[in-house]
Amino acid sequence: MTNVFPVLLFAIAALVSLTTMTRFVEEERIKIGTLKALGYSNLDTAKKFALFSLLSSSLGVAIGAAGGFFVLPKIIFKAYAANSTLSSFQEKFSWPLLLLTWLIAILCTTGAALWALHRDLQAQPAALLLPKPPKGGSRILLEHWHWLWNHFSFNYKVTMRNLFRYKSRALMTIFGVAGCTGLLVMGFGIRDSLSGISNIEYSRIIKYDLVAVQNNAAAAQSKQRLQTVLNDKNVKGHTGVYYQQLTKKASDDHAVQQISMIVPQNQKSFTDYFAVKNRQTQKTLNLDDHGVVISEKLARLLNAKAGSTIRLKDDAGNWHSMKVSGIMEMYIGHYIVMSPQAYQYIFSQRYQVNAQLITLKKASRLQSLSRQLMQTGGVWGINQNVNNQRTIDNTMGSLNRVMIILIGMAALLALVVIYNLSNINVEERMRELSTIKALGFYDQEVTLYIYRETVILSLIGILFGYLVGIGLHRFIILSLPPANAMFDPTMTLANFIASALIPAVITAGVAMMMHSKIRNVDMLDALSSVD
Repeated sequence: MTNVFPVLLFAIAALVSLTTMTRFVEEERIKIGTLKALGYSNLDTAKKFALFSLLSSSLGVAIGAAGGFFVLPKIIFKAYAANSTLSSFQEKFSWPLLLLTWLIAILCTTGAALWALHRDLQAQPAALLLPKPPKGGSRILLEHWHWLWNHFSFNYKVTMRNLFRYKSRALMTIFGVAGCTGLLVMGFGIRDSLSGISNIEYSRIIKYDLVAVQNNAAAAQSKQRLQTVLNDKNVKGHTGVYYQQLTKKASDDHAVQQISMIVPQNQKSFTDYFAVKNRQTQKTLNLDDHGVVISEKLARLLNAKAGSTIRLKDDAGNWHSMKVSGIMEMYIGHYIVMSPQAYQYIFSQRYQVNAQLITLKKASRLQSLSRQLMQTGGVWGINQNVNNQRTIDNTMGSLNRVMIILIGMAALLALVVIYNLSNINVEERMRELSTIKALGFYDQEVTLYIYRETVILSLIGILFGYLVGIGLHRFIILSLPPANAMFDPTMTLANFIASALIPAVITAGVAMMMHSKIRNVDMLDALSSVD
């Protein structure tokens, strides 16, 4: 996440800086011509822009570095460690990272300013002292599609021509909005992928409350006491299974993965305790006599699919080959489920129950019943799901808080991008807007004349942002979880609606600000001769 989010945020910020500095040079066009007419050299003329861009970018980097190295890490750590035992962290300052950021910032400000200035310095002072002529119009591709073009009103025909007329501004608006929307889609998507995982894992998939591993070598009296506790009135139900831990080196670091193998005694009653379903179809997977069903993350680590053969090692160090008959939904841990017949076929051993999956009528009785089971002497150990669920909830809650912070930053960046590009669009075309006001257009029509372009470009940017966000979301949820866990890759419709709504609301808010600015423009001043 720290490799993806900052790069995208900085790239969009660099785009805004580049656009702003290019616009700054164009605004000073007449002053540049004046300086050249007075005899100043190109180098002297360029000093003003180089000094301004260097100071502004350096100051921005200094403020950003202070926030990035000292302020934001504290906020994110506080959010992440809210539900954990982490109590403090060390602030790390990196000179190479700061210098790299500073160089990129200079390139996007000073470099952009000097590049834009280079074109003006090649012109004659007489040409620079006149306003820059507007770009000429031309026939666009849509005009050749008569069946579509003839259905457009006059205002929309003008809008379409202007979109192709100012190509660089259109592309910057699309890229800026697409980047911000992509970050929002990714942020909301990761939040959706994190939320509810433990609830799905321990209510829809794993339905039992605890696993009691039996001591089959215990005395008959201990086994009798165990059976008495299992028949207790607080026990809702229990089913016998064969439970064993298998291992396999997997993942990028070739770490040893712990795999829980469960072989149910009664497949029909087993569905009340453990859901063996496909994640996409939600259909129950059958346990055949020769194959096994494995969890989705394990299948991903082993690059296995239905029909593949995998090899796993048992506690005694023996390797066993088994054919994958299905892949089941599972988010935490690695699991393998097989029928007693498949167990006897693969391991060449007689099937024997060695554990009980137990569900309780009341969760409050979990601890007391666990003590009773241990006191029977017929149980080796107990694994309570509530402890696993609590750990997962704490981790997911911490990550969720971090994502809220990053979503807020992406929304703030969207505000900066849309406002900056809209303001530049209005400022550059003030004479054009004043002309159509003088021709009798109402204030609202003038605003719509220019803001239709922004709305259309924003919509295109949002659509492209969806594609960017989906790709980033997929990349993050595949790389963020540890080797023994996976996130829900499903993206909800509400995610896309919220990701589009934020830029849309910002665009509408900026439109009202621009409308006030256009309404109060002095037409005579804007149209007055520069001579």
